[in-house]
Amino acid sequence: MCVLSFVFVCVCNNISYFSSIQQTNRYSMAYQLKFRNKQLKLIAVDLDGTLLRDDKTISEVDMATLEMLGREGIIRVAATGRSMHKVEEVLMAGTPIDYVVFSSGAGIFNWNEKKLLHSEQFAPHVAANVCRHLYEENFNFFVYQPIPHNNLFLYHKGAGNCVEFSNYLERHKGDFSVLPDCSHVCKSGQFMAIVPNNDSLFEQLKNDIHADCDGVRVIRATSPVNDKFTWIEIFPEAVSKGHGLKWLCDKLELRYSETVGIGNDFNDLDMFEFVGHPFLLKNGVDALKLKFQSVDFTNNENGFSAVVQSL
Repeated sequence: MCVLSFVFVCVCNNISYFSSIQQTNRYSMAYQLKFRNKQLKLIAVDLDGTLLRDDKTISEVDMATLEMLGREGIIRVAATGRSMHKVEEVLMAGTPIDYVVFSSGAGIFNWNEKKLLHSEQFAPHVAANVCRHLYEENFNFFVYQPIPHNNLFLYHKGAGNCVEFSNYLERHKGDFSVLPDCSHVCKSGQFMAIVPNNDSLFEQLKNDIHADCDGVRVIRATSPVNDKFTWIEIFPEAVSKGHGLKWLCDKLELRYSETVGIGNDFNDLDMFEFVGHPFLLKNGVDALKLKFQSVDFTNNENGFSAVVQSL
């Protein structure tokens, strides 16, 4: 039985202990042959709801799969909406990955060398215009500082009581201050507004933002802590997980067709459209499953390893 088949057996039987796998030359050759046939050089995986279980840990099965990919020369990328500050809360030192595409592609980080490779931020006039629009429309929104300090932000409380907005502030105590007015915003790497989870509402608000603000990209993300709310993330127009992976592939001189992307939510859409082989987990958004392939395992059932096996 090849190593990947063994991974799949572990997944199907929900085996929690996986660190005793021994890598023989025969297993290694079979594993390399599978990936050579698929011409795969890079696997990018979302964190929340994908590689991370609901308790924000990585299963031993999925950790072992990451380690095997590394031994076989496959580049492992965490592609996440989290800032690096938040990434380091869930990925411990020594986690077997190579790069992090963070803040939905606004930054790229060499995990092993602990080095920032690339980052994006708004031009001052664009940041001021976005802030003005959100302020005048009375959104509940946040204004984040540019990378590498984008864990820090200003906030504006808009119309209506929003429990997710209040809870977000509660979770980030010490990282924010009140936005006095838009004249104080000249540098930013990201804005985020919180609205109820409603498809038509999001599309309307996205179109309004695009109509009033040039040079921006609006990305939808379901709140990872309360799926009744949508996070409207606004970045410079060159920012997305797909753009981040493209930058990394160009730097590493990899063919785009040699890449895999694994995720579960709307903010993975640009990644899915870029990579050669996109996959959703079972807990992924149903609307995306109509367009992209999925596996029958969730983030709590070693879904990452199930995708690797399906390749």
